[in-house]
This record gives sequence, structure tokens and C-alpha cells, in this order.
Amino acid sequence: MKLKTHIAFGLFFGVLFYYFLDFGFELVLITGFAAFLPDFDFTLQNKLGFSGVHRKLCHNIWFMILVSFVVFVLFGSFILSLGIIIGIISHFVADSLTVSGIYWVYPYGKKGKKFHTSGPFSMSDKNHRRRERLIGTVVLTLAGYLFLINEVNIAMISSYGFVGFGIVASLGYVVMNKLDKAIGKVIKSLGL
Repeated sequence: MKLKTHIAFGLFFGVLFYYFLDFGFELVLITGFAAFLPDFDFTLQNKLGFSGVHRKLCHNIWFMILVSFVVFVLFGSFILSLGIIIGIISHFVADSLTVSGIYWVYPYGKKGKKFHTSGPFSMSDKNHRRRERLIGTVVLTLAGYLFLINEVNIAMISSYGFVGFGIVASLGYVVMNKLDKAIGKVIKSLGL
């Protein structure tokens, strides 16, 4: 999955905690940021020459536990650590939808067997990339909609709710396009 899709998934998972469990909005921002942390192993593989580590080294529960523990020790913040856990799990869920999948408890498990999950999406297939874009837009739209109805305090099933959903769906599409271009520029400028 692409970075923008991971951010959309992270924001969506964060908004679920915000909407249903009444956590603060800072959790949503943290989950959106943390959703791309596991792809650090992609940088290790492509820029630093560590071969074969992508979707293994940082795409497992050990990485999630380590990062959230270090953050908790350094900052003493339960919300920050929880946001990182939720964001990383959202990344794992999104990558589990791809053909390559992930090894949740790497180094244990083998492809197609125990502790490895994969899905139908191939990121090298143009049609699947379009579907990924659609999924990212839908997930971001749902996150925005849940945020809107929580903040404005409108009924989900009402004329205001439907109008709000239409507005948020349009914004979700625009934001995904802008996010795609902005992330592309940042990645290019960082040489990633």
C-alpha cells in the first residue's frame, strides 16, 4: 500500500477510538503519523542496502511493542503509546490486504502459512492501484464523517447527516489527491 493509504487507514482507526471511546483528537493525529512507521524497513532495504527486510523487520508485533515501549519510557504518555500501537496496527491491516502480506510475528511463520496474512491486492497491477486509491478515499471519508458527526453533533441517519456525508466524501476525494501530490513531493525531496 502507498503512504497516503496508510495515513488514511491510521486516521480512520484513530477516529474510531475518538468517536466510539471518546479519546481526544490528538490520538487521531498520532495514529495518522504512526501509520507509516513500519515502512522504515523499506528505507533500510532500498537506501541502506539491507536486502529482503521490507515487510519483515518493522512489519511485526515486536516492532510495534518496541516502538510503543520506547515512546512510553521517553515521554511517559499512555495516549502517545496507544496512538502508535493503533497507527502501526492500521498499517499491518492495510498491508495484510496485499498479495505480499505481512508476517505478524516475524521471524515466525512462512508465506501462506501460520502468522502470515495476505489479501487480493497486487500493487504492481494498475487496476488494483485504482482500487487502493478508492479504498483510501473511502476510509478517509468515513474518518472525516465520523469526526464531523461527533463534533457537530448531528444524527448519522438524517438529512443533515446525508448532506454532511456528501460534503465529506467530496473533501475526502480532494484530500486524497492533494495528499498524494504532497507526499510525492516530500518523498522526492528526501530522495526516498
